[in-house]
Amino acid sequence: MEEPHRIVFFGSGDFAFLILKNLIEKGVRIELVVTAPDKPGGRGRKPRPTPVKVLASESGMRVITPESPNRSAGFEAIKAIKPDFFVLTDYGKIISKRLLDVPSKAPLNIHPSLLPAYRGAAPMERAMMACERRTGVTVMVMDTGIDTGPILLQEATRISETETRGELAVRLAEIGTRLILRAINEFDKLTPKPQPSRGVSYAPKITKDELWIDWNSSAMSIACKINALSPRPGARTYFDGNYVKPLRARFVEGDWGTPGRVHIIDKKRLVVAARGGGVEILEIMPSGRRAMRADEYLRGHSPLEASSNQ
Repeated sequence: MEEPHRIVFFGSGDFAFLILKNLIEKGVRIELVVTAPDKPGGRGRKPRPTPVKVLASESGMRVITPESPNRSAGFEAIKAIKPDFFVLTDYGKIISKRLLDVPSKAPLNIHPSLLPAYRGAAPMERAMMACERRTGVTVMVMDTGIDTGPILLQEATRISETETRGELAVRLAEIGTRLILRAINEFDKLTPKPQPSRGVSYAPKITKDELWIDWNSSAMSIACKINALSPRPGARTYFDGNYVKPLRARFVEGDWGTPGRVHIIDKKRLVVAARGGGVEILEIMPSGRRAMRADEYLRGHSPLEASSNQ
């Protein structure tokens, strides 16, 4: 009977959590999990582990949290595993050439875009903010560039009009899990192909300033932005000076008047005017409250104006 592959998993964020959870549920053995160090968070600013660390620890896996996996302590711990494969996704740290050479088979990356489009830290968010209706997952062999390695496998999927980033991540993680298992099990039969030189685009990290909604921008782009940033960190605006996070939206055609004007329809629908149309808010989270549907929100609120300023 063939020995199972020795795998080191690298990941820190929510997408990495989903991939690792799927691998665990499928009975895949992970020899070592490498994730980011605990970071201060919450009101008390106490150190918090990454979701990947929590999941891996609860599952009885060995976990290390080096500031850099390329330095001596992290490097030696990883090398000692004698891995066949690295499986990396949503990790957020650069891997050196010396470390990439450690696996006997290959260092593999699960990237939630159709490379070479949306290379970088926020591929799902950037694709959705651009109102793309098609995305996918790429499994590639890592090189020293940022998401530039040759492609092993790739699969496309549609993005629906009102789908949130959180919902898309779950679907892409399912695709990514299936592809990475195929890549590992069929590695010797697959031929890595260089990424095309055309169609390259980049997905830099989302900045805090980008979270605020400018109601003078296009209605379509605002609706896409709201969905792209949901559920976390969430797009932000003010309704009559009260801070809220719209969490799901759709574009509505028509002339809705001055950008920022709020329309309440039949006490159930909430549409905010913007350039070139309206933005119907389907789900919203008032400050200090839970997320709720628009009709629930409108039972206790009747906003007149949305703005980026209090």
